[in-house]
Amino acid sequence: MSLIYPRIISLTLCALLLSACNSVNLNMDKTQSSNQTDITSSSQQERTPPPSIYHPLSKTAVSESATKAYQDAQNLYQQAEYQQALDTLNNNVINTDSNVKLEGLLLAALAASKLNMPLQAQTFLKQAEQLPAASHPNKQNAIKETRASLLEQVGDWIGVVNLRMDMTYSLPLNEEGDNQAKLWLAIQNLTQNEMDELTYQQAPVLSGWLTISNILRDQSQSIEQQLAMFEQWQIANPTHPAALSPPQDFQIMSSVEEMAPSTIVLMLPMSGPLERASQAIVEGFFASFYLQKEARPQVHIINTEDYSNIRNALTAANEKQPDIIIGPLQKNNVAQISRLPLPYPVIALNQLDVNQHPNNLYHFSLTAEDDIHELITFAKQNGASKAAILSTQDTWALKQSDEFQSAATTENVTVTSNQAYANTPRGRQEAIQKLLLVDESYARRRSIERWIGTEVDSIGRSREDLDYVYYVGKLNDAKQIRPLLDFYFANKIPMLASSTLNDNPPEKSTKAEDIERILFTEMPALLPANDSLSALSKNQNSNILRRLQALGADAFLLANKYQLFTLLPSTKIAANTGIITMDEKGIFHKRPEIMTYRKGNLVYAHNQTFFEQKEGIEQ
Repeated sequence: MSLIYPRIISLTLCALLLSACNSVNLNMDKTQSSNQTDITSSSQQERTPPPSIYHPLSKTAVSESATKAYQDAQNLYQQAEYQQALDTLNNNVINTDSNVKLEGLLLAALAASKLNMPLQAQTFLKQAEQLPAASHPNKQNAIKETRASLLEQVGDWIGVVNLRMDMTYSLPLNEEGDNQAKLWLAIQNLTQNEMDELTYQQAPVLSGWLTISNILRDQSQSIEQQLAMFEQWQIANPTHPAALSPPQDFQIMSSVEEMAPSTIVLMLPMSGPLERASQAIVEGFFASFYLQKEARPQVHIINTEDYSNIRNALTAANEKQPDIIIGPLQKNNVAQISRLPLPYPVIALNQLDVNQHPNNLYHFSLTAEDDIHELITFAKQNGASKAAILSTQDTWALKQSDEFQSAATTENVTVTSNQAYANTPRGRQEAIQKLLLVDESYARRRSIERWIGTEVDSIGRSREDLDYVYYVGKLNDAKQIRPLLDFYFANKIPMLASSTLNDNPPEKSTKAEDIERILFTEMPALLPANDSLSALSKNQNSNILRRLQALGADAFLLANKYQLFTLLPSTKIAANTGIITMDEKGIFHKRPEIMTYRKGNLVYAHNQTFFEQKEGIEQ
């Protein structure tokens, strides 16, 4: 019996303990129960991953977010906030799988292009083309429109013309008008060399466009004659797009009565230090004057040197009650008349560093600014965006190198080096070594030789991150530089220069190879095949005077058509100095030809020949 009691006591104790536990659970109040539930819930929530892992945003939500961002980017682009638009697209649109990704890439391409980043713009365009949605006909048109805009931005006008001609056959009717207007502007921007290149295609519709462009390029015809020639062409080609919807140039020319002036005053220094320059301008003016067979205006010449100040000379010019005044020539005189009331339009033959565009004052001159812009554009077409500047130490050369540096900053071109050299054998060699970093290569070799205690057999080589050299000097200077570049293994790096390089033809003793791979701008009037100034005697030793003659000839042209620029700001006129346009400050700009020497002969330059290593904007 004694063995059984401990076991019974133990079992009874266990039962009591279990009963106590049960009574605690059953008697827990509601507050305690709620707290316990919250603790449990919180514990479970901490262990549960974020919902996005198991429930990602729906495709609809992604598209809605991207669409909103795309619309924001569009607004920023329209406000010319290109960098902000590009950032918005990069962060919220083109990195998503949304229904506006293609549109976002196209807008990103346009924004990058506006920011002077042509290669990045081309990358965005290629990404858009690779999307499945790109195969849709409407998307194809949008891609072509974007590509055309990129080509316009880099000045590839032949590419623009070819692409917009192709688009005329695929665009819906409501979009044809805008494409046609942009096609016409591209054609008007073509140099004569580019016009000839397109003429070889012998495409009937394109030939029609080139024909009516040539009507406006014929400087021997008055405005009335040009309009009559266009009407005759319309009758002969009634179904051509330009006949059905004539370009705005012809529409405005026909709507403005008596656009051609009846009285012109030339206000120039016909004596003194600038007599020869003024005489060349007058010669060119009257060459163009007599080329026009009818409706010639009356012309008066005011010699500014006969007056104590430009104010009195201007008063004498105003007394003639002219339709327009050409001049003055000196920059200080231009500065003074810019502060005077101008009752009659004035086309000054010089421009100021800061132009405020006061009422009735326009500027038309021979500056390096237009040459530099065209050279940078020419190089950019094949992705060349890293340049070095090399100039002589002449004051004019240093000024022009500063102008290139300023333009490079605006155009997003990296200037790796800026060297002005003494025009001596040693000065040229040292400048080239610094420009190409050959001096650093020699320094590294000397350091290694000191370290190892023996001579090292090595050759100083050129840097490899340079696309071209912008050179400021004369042709006789340049022929000393080109061989040095070749010597330091920089033979594939072209030299680009403004027309100041070509002030004199090459000397007979000049070696052909010493002036090759040197590209420079030149006015159409100075090219071998151009006969627009053939009536004037040529000074074989001075291209400067020939350019002044071309300036005078185009001054007469602008006197007749300046109103067209004011009524239609997009006007472009092919002339002796280049393709003339006018900006919002009343400055007439000129698009020159780009030339080079090959085997001693002056020929047109083609960027594909000189920038073979760079990827350009595709057509």
